[in-house]
Formats: sequence, structure tokens, C-alpha cells
Amino acid sequence: MTNSLKKNSDEIGVRGINSISNLEADIMKIIWDKGPISVREVHEIMLRKEMEDKEAGFIPYTTVMSTMTALAEKSLLRQDKTAKTYIYTAVIDRRELSKNIIKSVADKLLTEELTEMVSVFLSDEKNISASGIKKLLKEI
Repeated sequence: MTNSLKKNSDEIGVRGINSISNLEADIMKIIWDKGPISVREVHEIMLRKEMEDKEAGFIPYTTVMSTMTALAEKSLLRQDKTAKTYIYTAVIDRRELSKNIIKSVADKLLTEELTEMVSVFLSDEKNISASGIKKLLKEI
């Protein structure tokens, strides 16, 4: 992939660094919960969960590996390449990523007045919770 086709790491939001898929979100949750971890360990956790939920169609190891590499390229994960097996750690915590995603979506999709309201709302850390976000959504 050429540099011109890569996502601009300065762009945050709907199509930028803080735009994450469901799979990326699932992987980030595992890493936030477990701390430093290898691709194999993440894959095993995901497989165990999938085996509880369904009987077939399990996620391939290579999909987890490429997704974790993409998260590292987005600077959401850090790769420790000192050992044979890469170890990944989260660079950003849940709250900060959630806040960045909400703000960037507001900047792109809402009017200036509503964007200002979202920015003020997000400046108070206690609002970054499920109930706080529901309150915000009712306001807009």
C-alpha cells in the first residue's frame, strides 16, 4: 500500500484514526481488560467467546493479526517487537477514544451550535459514561 492510500493519521472521526470497526472495538476491549498481550492470546479469547455463542464460522488467526497491525498503524496499539512474538498494549484508554470518536462525529455531522454543546459536554469527564452519552443523545 502506498503512502497516498493510507489513512491520514491526523484525521479523526468517521473515516480517520478514531473510526474503528466492531472487530477492532472487540480487540481493544480485550487489550484494555488484559493488558499487554500477544495476537495468539487475543485470538484464543475471541475463539472461546465464539464457541460459547455459535457452532461454526470462527475468526481466523490471520484476521486478528492483521486487525491488530492496523490498530498499531492507527496508533491505538503499540507493538513491542523485541521478542519473537509481538506484544501489544493500548496507547489510548477507553474514555479518551470514546471522547475523540463522539467529538469527531459531532464535528462532521452536527451544526456548529450542537457541536459546541457536545464539546462542552465532553469536557466534563463524568459525562463519558453510558448514561452520560444517553443524556447527550436526548439533547441533540
